[in-house]
Amino acid sequence: MNPIKKILIANRGEIAIRVMRTASEMGIATVAVYSDADKDALFVKKADEAVCIGGTHASESYLLQDKIIAAAKQTGANAIHPGYGFLSENATFSKRCKDEGIIFIGPSEQAIIAMGSKIGAKELMKKAGVPVVPGYNDADQSIATLKKEAAKAGYPILLKASAGGGGKGMRIVNKEEELEDAIAAASREAEKSFGDGRLLMEKYFASAKHIEFQIFGDEHGSCIHLFERECSLQRRYQKVIEESPSPSLSNELRKQMGDAAVAAAKSINYNNAGTVEFILDKAGNFYFLEVNTRLQVEHPVTEETTGLDLVRLQIEVAQGLPLQINQESLQQSGHSIECRVCAEDPENNFFPSTGEILYWQEPKLKGLRYDSGVRTASKIDVFYDSLIAKVIATGATRTEAISRMLNALDKMCVLGITTNKDFLKELLKNKSFVDGSFDTKLIEREYTNYKKEIDPDSVNAAAIAGLLNDWSMRKNRETFSHSLNGWRNIFYQPNVLEFENAERKLNLEYTYKQNNKFDISIAGTLYRVELLEATGNSITCTINNHRKTFYIAANKDEVFVQPLAGSTMRFKRVPRFTEPGAAGVKGGYIAPMPGEIVKVLVKPGEAVKSGKGLLVMSSMKMETTIEAHSDGEVEEVFVSEKAFVEADTVLLKMKAN
Repeated sequence: MNPIKKILIANRGEIAIRVMRTASEMGIATVAVYSDADKDALFVKKADEAVCIGGTHASESYLLQDKIIAAAKQTGANAIHPGYGFLSENATFSKRCKDEGIIFIGPSEQAIIAMGSKIGAKELMKKAGVPVVPGYNDADQSIATLKKEAAKAGYPILLKASAGGGGKGMRIVNKEEELEDAIAAASREAEKSFGDGRLLMEKYFASAKHIEFQIFGDEHGSCIHLFERECSLQRRYQKVIEESPSPSLSNELRKQMGDAAVAAAKSINYNNAGTVEFILDKAGNFYFLEVNTRLQVEHPVTEETTGLDLVRLQIEVAQGLPLQINQESLQQSGHSIECRVCAEDPENNFFPSTGEILYWQEPKLKGLRYDSGVRTASKIDVFYDSLIAKVIATGATRTEAISRMLNALDKMCVLGITTNKDFLKELLKNKSFVDGSFDTKLIEREYTNYKKEIDPDSVNAAAIAGLLNDWSMRKNRETFSHSLNGWRNIFYQPNVLEFENAERKLNLEYTYKQNNKFDISIAGTLYRVELLEATGNSITCTINNHRKTFYIAANKDEVFVQPLAGSTMRFKRVPRFTEPGAAGVKGGYIAPMPGEIVKVLVKPGEAVKSGKGLLVMSSMKMETTIEAHSDGEVEEVFVSEKAFVEADTVLLKMKAN
């Protein structure tokens, strides 16, 4: 046994905090490394020690092996946990740690090479007799060869980054005319995310399930699986909701797939945590997809249904200890579901959302677990993944787990940035999710133009809370009562506050009565309102004798409101007088999000057709192409490649033909 005394976590956010929690329980000290962008992050404060490794992008910090190793030596850490992403599946880093006398909490270099590469793993699976998806995975990456192999497999085909996962570098290609551009984009994204632009190609299944099996091995020849996880709810190839056990597997199929996963792992003497991923078609046939040689984002649902701590198992195995469990003794109990809460806007094509979290609250409820990396005042920037927290709900049955998750998301509060929290609730209530018949295309098929539906009464109630918050804040800072109470030289006219919510304007005409009571009229509907309490980030009031409490936070002209249990609403205060020069550039295309300009695809004077790509932006590790929405001619381009722009920046100007 080689005891671990101090662990450096070569990662950030919620997974860094997750590893720290188990290490602390085991009496092991922890070290965080952090970039300049993360200097105020929660995980930095949670660690026993922290070392700044500089930079803002991952390529300048978390992906630099020299900086990570130097930080471990500086702090005396004799082990490194890579989390997931970044260097977690980097064989060179695993070997580098070993050469430096540092324990790598993960599989060996040989295992990562053998199973971390999608191409290599696929060949191993063929030899082990596991069915694989038809496709191409050889070294020749020329356009001519890829075109030939795509035709052989048959369209549609899927391009995937050989060196990584998480949806980076993936593209669906429906016909040969799309292939060349898709290869360029996928390879560029793979190179940026993993430092390796090689691609593999597979037959694309329009309707299928995505099932993965957690595997675990030690240095003494033991290898087991810890059952499956259902990961079919995906968007842009990234998992959104995961659960265990899968509602799609019979006991017989579960055994077949589990046996196949273990056989593959044993063939290379796999050690530590890993995941074997499969496609399951409608007929019940399964095909090997890939192996992730690391801990997975969704590992908590396995922990909740098996009672095991996978990070503890990782640390024990890394020290040379044998697994204390065997396949026969393992059992699952209950059902667990994980939702990934991300900083993104589902109503705006899931574009990344950045800014400051003005108020954060995780409700303490039975059967609920939160793995989060943020808190009130945390900053969300464009440099890293959009995942900010995971909510894990566990119950005796799948129905109970869904019910608990809906309750948790209803009561969880994230104000100041836009998240997918309310969208997750819609997915959990979707009929095909509830009955278990959903597949990987559910979101693409049913939520392409998703718009959150909130009844007008709820919007009006939230707007009233916003008004009361505004009034209360003025009460605390103003001296003269006539200013506070809405004094007017024409006494019979009400005051007016105008909010804008989802392109709808609400005029709130209000009259202050006395003793914190108001008459408020919205679109002709009169509300009798009494402010009962305004403390910190909450407003309690009665609206037509109905007592309600709202969470609330304001930032400049924006107000974020959420009832104690319900959907988050965002209002913008409409100024009484328009600022000079507030109009936008005619014909201008603006940035839908903050980010980096990856590629400019047009030049001034160029004629373009509707739908043509104008430029490519990158934000939170995802690329977005800004396309022409009508025929025209490029008049001016205001940005250059590698430039960083804020949201609403004018990128280029077009004139109609």
